[in-house]
Amino acid sequence: MRGQPFHAERIVDGDASTLTALTLFKSGNAGDDTFELAANQHLVVTDVYIQTEAGGDFALVADSAAAGRYIAFGNVAANGGVVMHLNTPYTCPKGVTPKFQGPTTNRTACIVHGWVQDA
Repeated sequence: MRGQPFHAERIVDGDASTLTALTLFKSGNAGDDTFELAANQHLVVTDVYIQTEAGGDFALVADSAAAGRYIAFGNVAANGGVVMHLNTPYTCPKGVTPKFQGPTTNRTACIVHGWVQDA
């Protein structure tokens, strides 16, 4: 059974090379309705969108770049983008918000959709 839908973002105008947690938003709500993930909740990721002006390497990981924790990684051309629909959704460990890193210059955006599931 699916839980509460969410979307998460990290939008940087400049250096995005530091692995940083995405900001979580409650989907379907107006305004900046952010939330923190509880220790007993999983994020289930279904869709990933990455857009970069400068191009370069990117990584979207669950907590750290340890084995088995990559949600998506690769290289994007300048002014390019990546759109991924995960036929098998990625379930993050309990209480973990994904982190993103991208190119070192210009504007970079990472947007993730899915749902929050209680463990």
